[in-house]
Amino acid sequence: MYPALLAEFVAGGAPPAAALERAAAAVRDTVGVILAGAVEPAARVVQSMAMEEGRGGCGILGTPGRTSASWAALANGVAAHALDFDDMCFVSLAHPSCALLPAALSACELSRAPGRALLEGYVIGFEIECRLGRVMNPRHYHERGWHCTSTIGTMGAAAAAARVLGLTPVETGHALGIAASSACGLKENLGSMVKPLHAGMAARNGIMAARLAQGGYTASQRALDGPQGFLAAMDAQHLELGPAVDDLGIHWEIVATGITVKLYPSCAATHPTLDVLLELRHRAGFTAEDVEAIDVAVDSMTPRLLTYNRPATGLEAKFSMPFCAAAAIVYGDVGISTFELERIQAPPILALMPKVTMRANPAFDAQPPLSQTHVTVRLRDGRVLAQAADGARGYPARPANDEQLAAKFSGCAQRTLSSPMAEHAWSTLTHIEHIGDMSALADLLTPAVERGASRSTVC
Repeated sequence: MYPALLAEFVAGGAPPAAALERAAAAVRDTVGVILAGAVEPAARVVQSMAMEEGRGGCGILGTPGRTSASWAALANGVAAHALDFDDMCFVSLAHPSCALLPAALSACELSRAPGRALLEGYVIGFEIECRLGRVMNPRHYHERGWHCTSTIGTMGAAAAAARVLGLTPVETGHALGIAASSACGLKENLGSMVKPLHAGMAARNGIMAARLAQGGYTASQRALDGPQGFLAAMDAQHLELGPAVDDLGIHWEIVATGITVKLYPSCAATHPTLDVLLELRHRAGFTAEDVEAIDVAVDSMTPRLLTYNRPATGLEAKFSMPFCAAAAIVYGDVGISTFELERIQAPPILALMPKVTMRANPAFDAQPPLSQTHVTVRLRDGRVLAQAADGARGYPARPANDEQLAAKFSGCAQRTLSSPMAEHAWSTLTHIEHIGDMSALADLLTPAVERGASRSTVC
């Protein structure tokens, strides 16, 4: 019964205008992050394989490459998550856009669908992820080590692709069943290249599931909630879908709880602390040499994510509270370049990291995960600076403003595009609902030096 309701919602749900607006903002942010991540080593390896093994007309954003729908979704998903700069959702405990956008975009390119279809697919996939997140977490993510970006993200990507491709409710049910057997992702791989691969695999498996179902492939009707189905095998908190899906189409999570936009390219568990430390540094005017000790109290989930006390790579540093805290003090900012190897190994950073202590405060567990911090900075002159935070800039309660979002996009896009091209891309994406054929988007996001004199327009 309930899997059928999910399928009917995917095929026929009508997202309200506010939901589509949220989706459009998420797409703009994620395109920028993909352009930034497209030059990262993890993305380059996958792009090379995509060009060697895939054949088709779907774009690998930030490159002149075209490949098959599934390989494009994989490559764009990896790029979206390569820097850990993409958005997240506190309901699904996943990074939603890094799988939803690549899967929906590949589906749009296959069907020559417009921007409106992309946005609808995004919203529908987002809602499916949130419903599964409410059923499966916190046990699935917090206790058992599943990475929701890949597990739940695969289901959302399949829903988004199915919606864009116009699958019937019956076909959609099969797509979700197929996706349920291809969802995986282990948190043990956080801090390695496999973490962004999780996003790419979710996008690829989602579009593959939708296309297989479209071609007549079938799955069990109980693949999600059967005795040996997705919820049971993935060790979900609850094994009943009912309470989470009864209000589909009435309550829209993307509007009610929103999307968290990242303003730092690191694990979200570091963001409240980074906000506090940067504010304290600015207000009190101290330097790294003035610091005697930094104590950071967090919720119980955070230490399970931030497992690298002495990171050796940029990917590990994104999951290191000692490094991120030290970087905030030493550099006064945390951006993409902060995680370059020479900055990780800088003597002031190496000297300050051992002075950072992170500890779990169980009292914070009553609040949404990754939102609470209390930071105490002890200075050599005897001063003690202390400040707490509930969330960070970019969180739904403290949303990023238009200026911050535009600046983030520009900084990200210019790792791949010229400044004028980045501005043109931003301007076009602000009216994505008016784009008539999303297959032209890849041309807009191809570096001019690589695409030569040819230049497509999006209209």
